Amino acid sequence: MFVGHCQYSKKSWHSRNRIRVADHELWLSIPVKTAGRFDQAINDTYTVNDLWKRKHLGSIRQAYLKAPFFETYYPELEHQLRGSEGSLADLNISLIKLILRWLDIRTRIVDSRDYEIRGTATGMLISMCQAIGAERYLSNDGSRVYVDEKQMADAGIQHCWQLFEHPIYQQRAAFMPNLSIIDLLFNVGPAAREIVISCGKTVPGRSAVGENLS
Repeated sequence: MFVGHCQYSKKSWHSRNRIRVADHELWLSIPVKTAGRFDQAINDTYTVNDLWKRKHLGSIRQAYLKAPFFETYYPELEHQLRGSEGSLADLNISLIKLILRWLDIRTRIVDSRDYEIRGTATGMLISMCQAIGAERYLSNDGSRVYVDEKQMADAGIQHCWQLFEHPIYQQRAAFMPNLSIIDLLFNVGPAAREIVISCGKTVPGRSAVGENLS
């Protein structure tokens, strides 16, 4: 589920990512309007202007022009970014859908704007699951601070954790981790699908294995 109803966070993955330029990483950040909008949702966050598009596309082109699969993906990425309009959420959704298509991942994804989601923290997660009839919820490790597994179990929802193992793949120099998915795509092409699928494990939460939650 796309959760653009959640609060926008500065200096987060909501509006930036990293690419590799030679032997160092480069942050690509999208400038957004934040003055007087402390609690704005991602759905209500908008870019300051369109100048970042040309700048970021230039940086991507410079960084990956000689990558094996640059011409396979860059033209469509450029078209997507140049034509993007609407909120930051709309931009992210369009890019995620593009990447999912490139990876041939066909999992159905819905938008929280189409449902009545209530609550905060674990209560919101339960509301999201109930809205679409989900019986299981998968969290990444960074969510541990606000996931109450007992509360989810009491609501009849099985909670699981995703254990991410960063893959090592072919780059044009010594390997550099934690870059944008486009680094993987530009370097290995269609093989990116199997790499993405293989780098994570799902394990049941404590409530699912009967551990004491008190």
